[in-house]
Amino acid sequence: MFRALLMDLDDTLIKSSQVYDRALEFASYYLAAKNNLSLNEFFPIVKKKDTLIRKNFPTVHTRHSRILVYRHALDEIGAQYSLSDLPAAEDIYWEFFDENVSLYPGVVDALKKIHEAGVKTAVVSDGDLRGRIRKIEAVGLLPYIDQVFASEETIFEKPFSAIFTLALSKLNVKNTEALMIGNNYKNDIQGAQLVGIKAAIFNPEVDGHVEGHDPEVVADYEFNHYDQLPAIVVE
Repeated sequence: MFRALLMDLDDTLIKSSQVYDRALEFASYYLAAKNNLSLNEFFPIVKKKDTLIRKNFPTVHTRHSRILVYRHALDEIGAQYSLSDLPAAEDIYWEFFDENVSLYPGVVDALKKIHEAGVKTAVVSDGDLRGRIRKIEAVGLLPYIDQVFASEETIFEKPFSAIFTLALSKLNVKNTEALMIGNNYKNDIQGAQLVGIKAAIFNPEVDGHVEGHDPEVVADYEFNHYDQLPAIVVE
């Protein structure tokens, strides 16, 4: 039995990808309306800036900053906006996300069983700590999570080892006593395995979003529904 379960958050516990674009457009509509812009012209620029920021900051949590996306988009279109529009738009983005994101089926029941077996549970996720906790709370998972670790705390994102070693240290478990689950072969599976942590890929039949495929990276386990997870962790 493993003593600790480390879990990616986006597209592992929660269905994030299908909500991100909708949230980006929703907040863009606010900015367009407030600054007399055409949404049809403004939103493609927002999308372009979102892609550029993710590309230019591939390994640090800056790539998750929506306030920078909106600032750069407004600057490119030449809008005479108020600086207060920027945090307002980011707040609107995350409020929309929190209200519309959902869990994968079976997550709560699985974490209950794992918790009851005495296994420590921790989210290990790229981004800022506040945002990770906010997402977890939005979907009602906070009672089943012992700890949250964000790449903001270690500067570099997965697959760099710092966030994994931080989790092991804070949970007081050895690498061989932990299991990492995630949807990204490079970031979650390879990142964990490089520090001696076994890893399981989550590949659901519905609403799956597996990333980072690499023929040289092989997960120790694979599961496609959360009712399969307790057996992997506890037995």
